[in-house]
Amino acid sequence: MATPYDLFGTPGYEQLLAVLGGAEEALARYERAGRLSDLERALVLFDALLTRAENIDLRSAAMNGIGMVLWSRYERFGEPTDLDGAITLFREALAAYGAEVTVATPSYWANLSGALRLRWLRTHDARDLGASVDAVRTALVSTPSRGVLRSNRLNSLGDALLNLFRLHGDSSALAEALSSFREAVACTEPGTDEGLWARSSLAEALRHHHHWSPDGAPEALDEAAALAREVLAGVSRRHRLYPRFLSNLALVLTDRHTARSDPADLREAARAARRAVAATPAGHPNLVQRNAVLAAVRRLELVGATGRRAAGAAGPGAAGTAEDLGAGARRRPPRRERRALRAWIRATGEAYAATPEGHVLRGLALLHHGSALAAKAVAEGDARAREAAVALYRRAARDPAMDVSVRVACARLWALSVLDGDGSSPAYGRAAAMEPYRLAVELLPRTASYRVGRMDRARQLGDFAGLACDAAACALDLADARPPATEPAGADAAEAESADAGPARTGPAETAPAQTDTAGAGLALRLLEQGRGVLLGQALDARAETSEQLRRIPVELAAEWDRLLTQLDRPEAAVYTSSEPGGTHEPTAEDPLTGEDRNALAGRWERLVETVRRVPGCEDFLRLPRTDEMLAGIGDTGPVVVVNVSPLRCDALVLHRGRVRSLRLEGLCHADAERRAEAFLAAIRATGDHALPLSGQRDAQTEVRQTLGWLWTAVAGPVLDALATWGWPGEGSTGEPGRLWWVPTGPLTALPLHAAGRPEDGGDSLLDRAVCSYAPTVSSLVHARRREAGRAAPDGPEPTAPLVVAVAEAPDSGSPPLEGVRQEATLLARRPGARLLLAEDAVRRSVLEALPRHPWAHFACHAVGALSGAASGHLVLHDHVTAPLTLSDIARLRLPDAELAYLSACETTSGRREFADEALHITGAFHMTGFTHVVGTLWAVADDTSPMVADRFYAAFDASHPFPGHTAHALHEAVREIRENVEGVRENPSLWAPYIHVGP
Repeated sequence: MATPYDLFGTPGYEQLLAVLGGAEEALARYERAGRLSDLERALVLFDALLTRAENIDLRSAAMNGIGMVLWSRYERFGEPTDLDGAITLFREALAAYGAEVTVATPSYWANLSGALRLRWLRTHDARDLGASVDAVRTALVSTPSRGVLRSNRLNSLGDALLNLFRLHGDSSALAEALSSFREAVACTEPGTDEGLWARSSLAEALRHHHHWSPDGAPEALDEAAALAREVLAGVSRRHRLYPRFLSNLALVLTDRHTARSDPADLREAARAARRAVAATPAGHPNLVQRNAVLAAVRRLELVGATGRRAAGAAGPGAAGTAEDLGAGARRRPPRRERRALRAWIRATGEAYAATPEGHVLRGLALLHHGSALAAKAVAEGDARAREAAVALYRRAARDPAMDVSVRVACARLWALSVLDGDGSSPAYGRAAAMEPYRLAVELLPRTASYRVGRMDRARQLGDFAGLACDAAACALDLADARPPATEPAGADAAEAESADAGPARTGPAETAPAQTDTAGAGLALRLLEQGRGVLLGQALDARAETSEQLRRIPVELAAEWDRLLTQLDRPEAAVYTSSEPGGTHEPTAEDPLTGEDRNALAGRWERLVETVRRVPGCEDFLRLPRTDEMLAGIGDTGPVVVVNVSPLRCDALVLHRGRVRSLRLEGLCHADAERRAEAFLAAIRATGDHALPLSGQRDAQTEVRQTLGWLWTAVAGPVLDALATWGWPGEGSTGEPGRLWWVPTGPLTALPLHAAGRPEDGGDSLLDRAVCSYAPTVSSLVHARRREAGRAAPDGPEPTAPLVVAVAEAPDSGSPPLEGVRQEATLLARRPGARLLLAEDAVRRSVLEALPRHPWAHFACHAVGALSGAASGHLVLHDHVTAPLTLSDIARLRLPDAELAYLSACETTSGRREFADEALHITGAFHMTGFTHVVGTLWAVADDTSPMVADRFYAAFDASHPFPGHTAHALHEAVREIRENVEGVRENPSLWAPYIHVGP
């Protein structure tokens, strides 16, 4: 048998080893100087080595080397087959070793990871990104704990995780990326290429951290800017990464200018962005990103020239609202503005032209160029620019390969761009806007995938706040413009038929309220239900009605459903990487759920839903109920009023007696509602601010009373008048006030509709006319009613034992002691079987363990509403500093036996403005987790009033079984009694109006 030419230690081996060294040196020269001749020389030598070598190590080194050459050639010329070939060669180099680890295999894994990540940018194939993470982790296992190699590979891992964050919006991936980059920086010496690379990557991650943090993390931008400048100062202009570092600095400074409006930041960003593009050769893959950065700079220069926000959006989530219509009223712009506009259009056009089909940034390039053209259309009255913008938006919105957030943003901009029209052209006007609005609302729930945690889903939905309300307003406007018998454009015929079911119930012609045809109202309702309360709808998917549907499918599918939801409801970990990748350990319900595990479980869940929908009879599994199903589900116990607030128009959609009607609220407008809600909340804070003089507190109470009066005039009064015309008696069979449910939207979610009126002057008051409750959505109300109807009435002697959680004074809370808490605890301690968690016993773990055992829970403590900044709504228990009981903790629970939660705490129903339509507050979390009835508060309640309300509330019930059925009546009567009978309360609505009931 002949001896192999390249057997280790032979002259042939040494000769081929020298060829390998020459090839690697040629490749290194190319990376230093960028001379194409060096790259071609490296390819010739690596190829010669592969042709001659039989030795596994030499052959694998040659395949890895050719892969590196092809990678460099792809970066130089952008030919996709070069990158595909590189990935194939890296995998072949590794395949020769199987599971064996050698000195060289970690480098091959790291190279494979980088190439896969680069291909993901072009193809947006998530499988490449996941494989990239796995490959670099494999490399890190065999990498020394310090030094250049570890820094490079940590940097690669951080980059892969950062791209996962960009893909899914997963904050756990961003947090781990930041950690990886910081460790990479710590592994290197300042001034080295590896140290510069790691610092540049860390700056980019800090920039994203600024965007994703609830409080904006202002210190992150300063650190990022310092790092980006340090990196740029450490390299020569001939360095191959100099353009990248310039572009990164421009991005950071652009964001800091947006946050702080410092013109110096924008000037420096513009210089850096221009130089980055100029230094990047045509066809280079990274020219896409650098053109996009320059376009972002040009947009901000236009904003500075105009002094307004009409220049369009920087990202998919800031795509504008209907209120922006008219913001750029047509006028001849000054020369500086025209010059800035032309520069922006040119930059976005170049970015669009440089971004190939399928590239991860293609959608944003379409969006940004469309926004630039739309700005030209508004500023100069250019019809052709408007048509071109609409064409770009339409193309992106209809493309299923685009990122779903970009599609929603483009559909919304498409709708806004065509809204302005008199209907003479089919391309413009309300009818033309309905297609993109319906598409945007249909796609919106997909932006909130189970692949990310609950708060990440909320942030992505918050980017499109008000979208469903605008779509519903457009549908109602369109219906107003059509003959009464005509179905609105695009409306489902069956939906229109169900909405019209039943005889009309109207009074005399001269008193009948102005209303939209019922088919238009039905479409508006469906749009609101589809585009609001998405997170709540996801939670309800796992409840009783879903279980009923699962009984009709094979047992193994139902079992998989239960397993997946149990795992997806685990508490969320702050990291992305699973501690046991590929392990056999079956996690418990309390094991933290990493981002990696959640992503895998979500993929299984999505496939399972599609499988279930293929089962006969389950085609509509987890789909939105039809309008007729919603109408049947709410029954005839009282009207349900959805108040839609949009800059286009404001309406009440009234569901009553099997019909849905709409009432135009002429006295309500979006801008006024926003202003009044802001002033009202400021006044509420002032009423309890004892640092203010008494005159200031009195003025604040006056503002509160005026707002309640406005709510009566603008909303409650017209609705009650219309209901009287439509046959609602307004009272029960025994003369008590009738039941009425409110589903407010937008700014009205922060206001007490149930308290509308002027009772202090002896005027009308809704509290005297109706027993009011609230629901986040109509679907949630239908769900709650089904739960209540399906629950058997207690028939045994065993009492319903309440869980009582009372914390009068929590350590380090900064809040005054609550004497009223002790009174409430004493009151409820007398209930049979009461479980008391008081003071130091009231800790997060004990409460979470006790909640599933008690259908009735009463909380008396401080609470923090998620109003703004970094605050996440939570109840202030004894261990709130180290383990706060957050709304996410509560919302992830599944409590099938839960009935009543009484939250005697401050502002449990307050939330951030962008989450107004998602019920993302403590009250909403208890409702989401399964409590049929929830008593909550809209703002901080008085310590002396709360025990009185609780005492009168529970006095209305049987001692053993205080619910269900009369919860709303009990709260209504308790509030009325203290308003009428307690001195000083009636004229101070901040004391009696915060209490609300959510449920059937």
